[in-house]
Amino acid sequence: MKWLNSFKIAIIEEDVQKVDSLLNDVPEFKRIDDMREAFALISCAKQKFENEQSIIQEKMNKIKKGKKFLSLERRVVKIDKVS
Repeated sequence: MKWLNSFKIAIIEEDVQKVDSLLNDVPEFKRIDDMREAFALISCAKQKFENEQSIIQEKMNKIKKGKKFLSLERRVVKIDKVS
């Protein structure tokens, strides 16, 4: 089935927009095997993108901590210069 193949490719390529587009246009499956495969692929995509989301969140938290540290360091430097 073309949809299944397109969905597999989108997952492999990690193309979030394509996955989203395909999820908005899921066909009506006539075979139970196609339904099962689609369910497994959707579950796989969900897990993959949730993991990616966690990684991105961790990176964002590190950046925020770095910005906060740099901001505090600048304040300390300004205070030292004034003293």
